[in-house]
Amino acid sequence: MEIQDFFTRLIELAWPWTVKAVVSEDGSQRVDVHLECADTAQFPCPLCDRFCPATGYSPPKAWRHLDICRQSTWLHARLPVVSCPEHGKQHPHTPWADTDSTVTGAFEQWIARLAESFGDIKKAAHFAGMNLDQIRGCIRQTPNKTGKLRVPPADVDETILKTSPGLQAAQLSLFGRHNDMSFVNLGLRAFKDLELQKAVDCFEKQRAFHPGGYDVSSWLAAARFLLLGVGEAPDEPRERTGYLCRLWNSFEDHLESLGMHRHTVVADVKSAFFALVIGEAGKSCPDADSLVPGDIPLGYILLQAGRREEAIRSLQGCIAKLPHNAAAYGYLGDAYWLSGKPAVARLCYREGCLIDPASIDWRHVPDEDLKELKLDISFKYGFDSALTLEWLPSHARIEGLFERKVIRLHDGLKEMVHDYLALNKAISRDESPCLRAKLFFRGIILCENRESLKFIKKIDLIDVRRMMKQANPDLFEEFLERISEGRG
Repeated sequence: MEIQDFFTRLIELAWPWTVKAVVSEDGSQRVDVHLECADTAQFPCPLCDRFCPATGYSPPKAWRHLDICRQSTWLHARLPVVSCPEHGKQHPHTPWADTDSTVTGAFEQWIARLAESFGDIKKAAHFAGMNLDQIRGCIRQTPNKTGKLRVPPADVDETILKTSPGLQAAQLSLFGRHNDMSFVNLGLRAFKDLELQKAVDCFEKQRAFHPGGYDVSSWLAAARFLLLGVGEAPDEPRERTGYLCRLWNSFEDHLESLGMHRHTVVADVKSAFFALVIGEAGKSCPDADSLVPGDIPLGYILLQAGRREEAIRSLQGCIAKLPHNAAAYGYLGDAYWLSGKPAVARLCYREGCLIDPASIDWRHVPDEDLKELKLDISFKYGFDSALTLEWLPSHARIEGLFERKVIRLHDGLKEMVHDYLALNKAISRDESPCLRAKLFFRGIILCENRESLKFIKKIDLIDVRRMMKQANPDLFEEFLERISEGRG
């Protein structure tokens, strides 16, 4: 076992804190243990428990700790500073000491018990190798944590401390009360590694051992939800993959109800979960560009696991096989957007909307502008979700979110005309508002490809525009303004 691992276990450190280095010079009778925290860790604001990332660090600090192997031991660390939206910059609690203390919580408890044992703070100070002021400081800190000890007056050198049965009976951990975040951090670490039973156990221990400490109710509920869901997954591989994908969607809904859906820990849980799903998918879907049972593109699973480049290749292959799969286009758009290619992403969203906007997985679309437009126009269409989605691509084109779809004579123009005429015929039999919305978007595409339409005699642009005006006069007016202004 390496020395860092030895001291990590000895002082009961939990993620995000680790031992960076241990320094002990020959003949010094002193050990200096240097601690550091993970860069990606988030810490609760000490005033409201809101988790926030570290925005800076304090200068190096040192704390006297319990002697180890007959050597005086000191812990060293730079404490994180979090910027809470409500309370500003704060030092979160550390698991080993108060931020304004010079000794660890374990050392304070040892001094308190030592003073009780001797009944004389002078003897306790001599035994501990500390002066009286240091001893008094430790004992003054202890009553706030135990509520049992009496602080000796500063002007009295010898004070008999009454024995505290509560302290004698208590089984104090190495860090005493200061360790009240250890189970939280252990639980979060287990949760991120998808060790769900361990996470539940840690959160339950946190509630049992530190009922007045950090509230883990939401984390416990989330871990239990996922643990139960995974436990109920079917054994048959073909059924299991689709079930796990649906379970994650339900889990996201559950997280949102708990107000946890935007927490950074959830992203790590998601990556681990979909890494598990990839393994299950491989048993029933050996082809990287295929659909897994439940008509779920394998590329979607790769994307959720954070494997974007693989997801793009898989989804491109899936579309080549299934060119009318709107969901695959939507997921491909997600992959490009998350890869920093928003223009390409919106081309994919446009193609998916042209096929069937309702088949796009809107809950996972990262394009906030497109989703905001979808929300805005929902008021216009009476909160009819199906109608809103059918009108969305036309609004997105006119608002400039979608680029013009250029179609050459031999690159699908005839198919677009055929699609338009088929929809127009369907409307003559069924005056469906959704069909009119579909027709309107195709009308935009035909109008923007009017130069190529002169070679096709089956369609008249005057009729196309008349239809668009009848279907949505206001939106048609906006479209004409775009054309007259020459906006792309």
